[in-house]
Amino acid sequence: MFLRSRVIFILCLFLSFNVSAQSDSTVSTDPNYGTFRFFSIKLHAGKNFYTGASLTNELKHGYGAIELRTGWQSKGKKHWENQYNYPAYGIGWYTGYVGDVDIFGQPNALFGFITFPITRGKLNSFHIEPALGFTFNLKPYNRDHNSINDAIGSKFAIYFSLHGGGQYRLNREVDLLYGIDFTHFSNGRTVTPNLGLNMAGFSLGALYNFNGTQHKVDNSEHPKTILEARPTFGKTAGPDKIRENNVSLYQAIGTVQNKDDAGTTHSYLTSSTVLEYQHKFNTMHGISFGFDAFIDPSARDTAEYPLNKEKMETFFPSVHVGYDFMFWRLTVRLQIGYNLTTIGRELKGNTFMRPALRYEFTKRFYGQVGLKTMNGATADWIEFGAGYKLFYRRHSLD
Repeated sequence: MFLRSRVIFILCLFLSFNVSAQSDSTVSTDPNYGTFRFFSIKLHAGKNFYTGASLTNELKHGYGAIELRTGWQSKGKKHWENQYNYPAYGIGWYTGYVGDVDIFGQPNALFGFITFPITRGKLNSFHIEPALGFTFNLKPYNRDHNSINDAIGSKFAIYFSLHGGGQYRLNREVDLLYGIDFTHFSNGRTVTPNLGLNMAGFSLGALYNFNGTQHKVDNSEHPKTILEARPTFGKTAGPDKIRENNVSLYQAIGTVQNKDDAGTTHSYLTSSTVLEYQHKFNTMHGISFGFDAFIDPSARDTAEYPLNKEKMETFFPSVHVGYDFMFWRLTVRLQIGYNLTTIGRELKGNTFMRPALRYEFTKRFYGQVGLKTMNGATADWIEFGAGYKLFYRRHSLD
């Protein structure tokens, strides 16, 4: 009953957003007149992928969730929308269970998402859909009352989801949604323990399309003027043909805990300094490589590594290469790096990764948030930083 009443409340809240629209008062002959909106509901179910040993029984029955979304369907008004095959974007709410609710709680998440169409047919389209937000209402590790939970150490965590699937047109307004999902909850070792919760499974739902300007044009019970519920998509232009080369200096900080600090407020301040070269092939794809200087005081004060503490260091030089996917002012980054020192490889593993999201405030100045990992994909810390392009050169190939 509690979950049902919560879903009804969220549904009413989302439907209340539908009254918002543009201030246009004159009906246009343009089939793309108005603001194209949508509301969707999806059911999720699947399997948990746990990397520890103590929670196998508590996670063996999988997970289930309900997800509500509302958003906007682009129609090419902005140049980048046409380049990326008219993506959709919005906000969503996730609520469900992950295994035993007495151990993990009943997680909820608030997130933003963007839908990138890969193919767009007359009735069916396929897309990739990343989402990023915050998870809360988790039941964390507690030495006295929940000591078995080595997956989550805090009530709050980062929510990340990646969906791949399709959208089948049933009628003028309604689409059938289907696909596969990967979902991850983690606090990035800000609080320990933090093995994280990983889920993969299937989703099924429905999406309702509508024109948010309809009530301003004709809001009668039986309207004579009915606006289109979906936009008419034109030909996709693809990314702009440009070349860009830049060298930037990036500085970020984060906080971490050791396993020994679980259940306490003790933490360490970390630092990431990066000198990086980036090459953009066009406005969509780019590559990068650079040098990293990581400082992690927690590596010196931990008992989890079987080394002499007098030999432990806090400075870890590294190198990395990466791929950048760009849209609007945002860049989704995935980097893979290698630790250069022997002590770095012993304490942190040979390799690390850095998935990150960058926002460019100007042509030279940007902000970035990312997850720095260790020993492959194990979370090390969350980075919050800013960078400046010391060298910048860009030209068009058209």
